[in-house]
Amino acid sequence: MKGFIYRLNRLLLKLIVHPTVTGGDNFALNEGKQVVYVLHHRSVTDLVMLDLVCTEHGFTSPFLPLDLAEAPERLRVFPLLRSAGGRITMNTHSSRLLRLIDQPAELKHDITLVPITVFWGRGMSEQGSLFSTLTSEDWAVTGRFKRLINLLINRRNIVVHIGRPISLTDVAGKDIERNIAIRRTARLLRVRLRQQKVTALGPDFSHRRTLLNQVVQSRSVRQVIDSKVAAGGKQKKLERQALRHARTIASDMSHTTIRVLSRILRWFWNRIYDGIETRGIHHLEAVSATHTLIYVPSHRSHLDYLLLSYLLYYEGFMIPHIAAGDNLNQPVLGSILRRGGAFFMRRSFRGDPLYTAVFNEYLYQVYRRGHSVEFFPEGGRTRSGRTMPAKFGLLKMTLEHQLRGLPKPLAFVPVYFSYEKVVEGSSYLSELRGATKKGESFGDVFRNIKLIRQNFGRVGVNLGPPIKLDQWLQEVSSTTGSSGVAHEASSVLTPTSTDQDDVLDNWVSRLGTTIMQQINNQATVNPVNLVALITLATSNSAIEEVRLRDQIVCYQTLLQKLYPDSGIRVCDDPPHQVISHVENLGLLNRYQEKFGDVLGHEPFAAVLMTWYRNNVVHTLALPSLIACLTVKRRRPISYDNLQRIVGMIYPYLAEELSWEIPNDKFNQKFDDCIATMHSLGLLNRKDNSFVPPPPGEGRHMELSLLANLVSQTLERMFIVIHLLGRSGFTLQGLQTSSQIVAQKISRLYGINAPEFFDRRLFDQFIHKLITNGVVNTLADGILVPDPGLDQVLRAAEFVIDPQVRYGVLSVSSESGH
Repeated sequence: MKGFIYRLNRLLLKLIVHPTVTGGDNFALNEGKQVVYVLHHRSVTDLVMLDLVCTEHGFTSPFLPLDLAEAPERLRVFPLLRSAGGRITMNTHSSRLLRLIDQPAELKHDITLVPITVFWGRGMSEQGSLFSTLTSEDWAVTGRFKRLINLLINRRNIVVHIGRPISLTDVAGKDIERNIAIRRTARLLRVRLRQQKVTALGPDFSHRRTLLNQVVQSRSVRQVIDSKVAAGGKQKKLERQALRHARTIASDMSHTTIRVLSRILRWFWNRIYDGIETRGIHHLEAVSATHTLIYVPSHRSHLDYLLLSYLLYYEGFMIPHIAAGDNLNQPVLGSILRRGGAFFMRRSFRGDPLYTAVFNEYLYQVYRRGHSVEFFPEGGRTRSGRTMPAKFGLLKMTLEHQLRGLPKPLAFVPVYFSYEKVVEGSSYLSELRGATKKGESFGDVFRNIKLIRQNFGRVGVNLGPPIKLDQWLQEVSSTTGSSGVAHEASSVLTPTSTDQDDVLDNWVSRLGTTIMQQINNQATVNPVNLVALITLATSNSAIEEVRLRDQIVCYQTLLQKLYPDSGIRVCDDPPHQVISHVENLGLLNRYQEKFGDVLGHEPFAAVLMTWYRNNVVHTLALPSLIACLTVKRRRPISYDNLQRIVGMIYPYLAEELSWEIPNDKFNQKFDDCIATMHSLGLLNRKDNSFVPPPPGEGRHMELSLLANLVSQTLERMFIVIHLLGRSGFTLQGLQTSSQIVAQKISRLYGINAPEFFDRRLFDQFIHKLITNGVVNTLADGILVPDPGLDQVLRAAEFVIDPQVRYGVLSVSSESGH
């Protein structure tokens, strides 16, 4: 009778439900191993879901007999609890678990326990809603009636999560006493099952009103209110104002809204994209068990946070609370985003200590409760396509909260977005050509409906290994020679010392640099990136098709050999498919000539293609610099001299591109790069020196195009160094003069790249020179260069294009600089 009832349940559920499988990425369940599944409690429907998933995906069946010493077990599954609301005691352990514990050591070695959690509806039940309470998963054990309602309404929203496996011999080895082994195994399984629920649903949040009251009544907020009262303010009015700030900031996550948005977004992605490719999701499960995750993505598009939340939702992870600018807190749109997990913040907190205290405390409470958070370290979207330096605001608050103390330490998850065609392309093109940035509004949603009629290719979402903040702080403390994180933390959080503030600012700066570098370390060089790297390196943004194909193969091989084991990926499609794909996206034009086809861009489109080139130019920065130093040389350059010059210039190049090779690995990376370029025929070796291929050969053309990738960056650096050689500049004067000269050079010599005269890049380079002691500041503010810069100017004649070098000299002289 039990078998008949089970088969009937299985037949009915198979017709009704469509479960989604998450987890289990690094563990094979289909190789006939001694796998034993563990459910939270006895449940026929949970067992049916597991059975259906195993059948569909070819996993080991829970009904496959398990070979044990005395007699085979009939099932490979057992519940941790006998009843839904039971407790674990020595008298309530599953008899199958006890028999497994009693097996000989050689059999235990082959047995693996796999925790399984079945979610009957994703998301916490919403407050005050009977319907949502009945149709969502929560922290109470799901009852039969509620599961029946979920079965009828959420049949497409049921998730079976496969947890990380536990080797039985690790928790119940032969040297462990039986009762201890039983308790250890049960405790670890209970922890793993709870962690799976936290990972998928998020922590058990208090009522939103309670959370907001806790924020307003916190010590930091009360101190600001008390100081304002002492200055003549009214306490009740200030408390109401603090509560209004909290309501304006706080998210109001609604699973109903998330579920509706997920279905809309699935339809939307299918209409505009050929596919969404995800890498690195396997990094999350293990770290989420011990750390609170903070997603820190590159900010390419408004679709970034929608894509990431969508993917996390369907991969079985909790939706993060997303930091959004208050410019998005528009009528209707703001409400939807708030219910989707957004919390809002002003662009500047300056001049409002009460708002600052409320926001800071709200963020701390979110972290303290263990909820994941997402914010963009760059602040705004990049208009140039480059990864911009991290802003200090949220990073500094997050670091302070880690030092203040949290139940679980924090971990940053770097995320890289790779777009073949960005939806904001037309607005970016206008802004790159000098138009004013437009503000966002709800009307943009209706105006952009036409996007569904366009093809935007593929998009990649790459998650890197998490940066565990507690471990990172220990490493920073050891490298700076401090006496320990705890000691520095107590001093840093004391606001009376300028030195202590400097320590914290230094940590934030280093943390921001690390995060941006790790984001870039997950880059995908897609077909559009490949084509942009090549066509924009030509004089007229046009190239013969044969040359383009050869250069594509050259870059694919170069990247694959330089980054065999890193997060960098390059598309391996054949060159003709790469070209055809970019043509189909409308980003590459074909011109038929008598001598053969030419591929290129119209002038306006070429400006937009700089955005795609700048996404990934850091991946070829080192070989491009080597190419710059060798391609125009008539005499061989020795290995030692080449390494010395590269070592002098590369750190500044890497700083601008948010990319770095550690000092202890630089020599090895340099050798690998030289060897790869030599194997590809881009460099010829004579004894211990190198020369370029003879002019006129195809390899010389490939080396020239490679050199052009960073030539504009080197030309911009040359402008600064040349002006420094002319005495009398203050910091602000040098920044302004450098930008003016670059604008003139760009206009006169047709440098069609808006970032060439970007003031932020000049500021960044000048500050790096000052930080490294290459430039000193006198008492009157005048900048004085180190004599060693003269060597750089002399070396520039082998690197900087003669026309541009002459232009810099003449323009700076004419303008009086």
